[in-house]
Amino acid sequence: MAGPSTRRQVRRFASLDEIAEAAELLDVTFLEVSGRRLFDQQEARPEEDGRTSLLTWLREGDDGTVLEVRCRLEVGNTQADFAVDAVAAFSAGGPFELTPGLQQRFIEQIGITVLYPYLRESLHSTATRLGVDTPMLSLRNPWRTAE
Repeated sequence: MAGPSTRRQVRRFASLDEIAEAAELLDVTFLEVSGRRLFDQQEARPEEDGRTSLLTWLREGDDGTVLEVRCRLEVGNTQADFAVDAVAAFSAGGPFELTPGLQQRFIEQIGITVLYPYLRESLHSTATRLGVDTPMLSLRNPWRTAE
């Protein structure tokens, strides 16, 4: 005789608004905050050699009940190189599934938007501690797509 089913029902979100309503921010964790002055160069690096890149990842954790968005920001200017890597964990209230398109929209419009102020502040405080010019990032998430 088979016992009662312990399998939980999986929620399938149909829209970004639906998951935004259900998602609850659990935590923001830093994996790396670093800065390195460029002392080894005789002359400052030309401005065109500066760079800014943002990499993102999405991971489902805790048996499909938590959604984690990881952002790694790397910035270089004429005086220093910086890296800030952080993860925002969201609870969806139970097991869930997202289509690939909805996953990407969640990363861009919710995950990065939540993490971006943390990335900016970490970059600013690291530059201050190093005594170098702070690379300026926009006030808003520049990677957010238009709705």
